[in-house]
Amino acid sequence: MPAAKSLKVLVVDDQQTMRGLARQALKHIGVVDVSLAATGEGALDVMNTKMFDVVISDLNMPGLSGLDLARKIKSHPVFNRIPVFLATSDAYRDQATADLVDQFVAKPFSAADMRKALEAHLGALS
Repeated sequence: MPAAKSLKVLVVDDQQTMRGLARQALKHIGVVDVSLAATGEGALDVMNTKMFDVVISDLNMPGLSGLDLARKIKSHPVFNRIPVFLATSDAYRDQATADLVDQFVAKPFSAADMRKALEAHLGALS
């Protein structure tokens, strides 16, 4: 049972509002170490300086999409064990493949959605 306060989460979204909503939802459930990136490329830069327990990325972003970011993470020799959650509406889930995506998070974010997604993959949070 992981402690929410010990998780390190990276949120990647090209929309500042969505990054803020994700951070608020995570903080509401007790996750205090939340890093933000506005692009897939920016996420990889941040990942080169800090290890994360989970990456939550928007699916549809300009440049490196969430799916492309997931591909890079899953093929990386160090990052490949980091769970990748894609944030999207139900309409776009078919664009992602199960071997790249560990969990989906519905947009817009809510604390309950975040908790459910994290617990589905990591187990109950304390």
